[in-house]
Amino acid sequence: MSLRYALLGIILKKPVTGYDVVRIFKQQMIYFWSSTHSQIYTELHKMENDNLIDHELVIQETLPNKKVYSLTDTGKKDLIRWAIEEPLKPAKIKDNFLIKTTIFPFLPIVEIDKLLDEVIEREDKILSMTKKWQEHFNNQEERDVGTILTVEYGIRYSEMYLEWCKWAKQYINEIK
Repeated sequence: MSLRYALLGIILKKPVTGYDVVRIFKQQMIYFWSSTHSQIYTELHKMENDNLIDHELVIQETLPNKKVYSLTDTGKKDLIRWAIEEPLKPAKIKDNFLIKTTIFPFLPIVEIDKLLDEVIEREDKILSMTKKWQEHFNNQEERDVGTILTVEYGIRYSEMYLEWCKWAKQYINEIK
């Protein structure tokens, strides 16, 4: 159900196409939520059936037509109700790499180092990209406090993950 509210929050800010929703979702929510393209479009359809959003069909001559989604009054009220009244649940971490770490005692150290290096490379790229987004958002005239907070979270998360991976490499090399 949280996917619904993440999408409503994106659409609340301004009318957007489905493509824009997917792009914004993947850029701004990468650290705290994941969803596939098909899950997002399925949920947009359900939200429209539930009268939380509606769309305007934009006819394009050279490109496929597109739907521009906007929030209905019902959608805005439901989103605000959810934000204020819905109880918070404990955060959950779903990380395939952490599952792999549980079998590290059975892997050769060279393979463990490779896996850690892959994660370090990935997180370095994500950190760099997130810092660029932060610079972009900080240079905008109208600052979106929600975006600024989540981008900062992403930076801190990535820095923590990198620090942990480097510590793990050192620790594993000391004990093996």
